[in-house]
Amino acid sequence: MIIDVSTGVASDSAGLITRGQTLIEVLVALTLIILFMSGITAIELYAIRNSIFSENKSIATNLANQQIERARVIRDSGGLGSLTTNCFSSCYINSGLTPVPVTPTGTYGQSLQISGSNPADCPLPVATITPTPVAYKITAKVEWSKGAVGVTPAPEVDISSCLTNWN
Repeated sequence: MIIDVSTGVASDSAGLITRGQTLIEVLVALTLIILFMSGITAIELYAIRNSIFSENKSIATNLANQQIERARVIRDSGGLGSLTTNCFSSCYINSGLTPVPVTPTGTYGQSLQISGSNPADCPLPVATITPTPVAYKITAKVEWSKGAVGVTPAPEVDISSCLTNWN
């Protein structure tokens, strides 16, 4: 490359004037920029999807814990009889603390199920208690569909606890 000091024009050894970048250099640079930006966009979309899933899972966990706490309040106020008659198949405990056999519709489907427990699920104390307590395993399940298309793991939360008839 030869530069004419008086004019500041560069030319190659054949005398051709060279100014700026060639078309191939510009295309290569644009291709690299597009590849870089598409990678960043894919990462951002993945992060947004995970953020939405985490938010839904947090809400579902709180709703499942709320169902278990409502079951404990009913047990403490009215005994296990009011729960076991309605919730052996599946029920929902509404804000009025009434077990109903239908789960609410909407973004978060909630259900509570009571089942008999075995000693591995709900161990009873070794001490002798009269009358002998009965232990039940309660499982609160919350499912959601908002923002969960093609998501692994499944968009649901299961929380289990033990409930006894101790007074």
